[in-house]
Amino acid sequence: MLVETSRIRFYPEYAKTTFLVYALIGSIAVFFLATFIAYAVRYVFAGPPVGTVPQLPRLLWWSTAILFLGSHFLFRAYALVRREKQKQFRIALTISFLLGGLFCIVQSIGIRQLTIEHWELAGNQAGLIASVILMAFLHVAHFVAGYIALGYVLIQACRGRYDHEYTSGVRLAAIYWRFLDLVWLCMLSLFWLAAHR
Repeated sequence: MLVETSRIRFYPEYAKTTFLVYALIGSIAVFFLATFIAYAVRYVFAGPPVGTVPQLPRLLWWSTAILFLGSHFLFRAYALVRREKQKQFRIALTISFLLGGLFCIVQSIGIRQLTIEHWELAGNQAGLIASVILMAFLHVAHFVAGYIALGYVLIQACRGRYDHEYTSGVRLAAIYWRFLDLVWLCMLSLFWLAAHR
């Protein structure tokens, strides 16, 4: 006698979390794409009005280097925890967290300078200012969310939560951080193209 059983799939908790992080990244990408297009249409393709070109603050280049260095240490931390090198893992994760904080400070100053310059040069072009402010706000909001998640991962690491078998939190934080690298690189490229058109 054949007994037919229903197939029920049980997904581990980390698989659900992974899906949520990828869905978050996808939705963020859509928002950033819309603001990139608005900015590019106005400033890169159409060109700024004659005699008014916003300059890219040097602090943004420094913040980019800090962001990539922090991302490097986060991926290094992920590699270290997979090899069960707990002390080096926590050190690399802490360095990444500290570089994230430094990035936040330097980036805030640089974005403020850029926004003020756009504000002064744009005059009555409300759409341009709106796209710059929206990009800056979205970038800050998503960076803060990633930084909070990184802080949570660091706290869990100090409690001994991660080992070579359980690396999901570290992996997802590293993936999200790499996505922020990509978004920032796109934003910086747009600002650079506008300034050197």
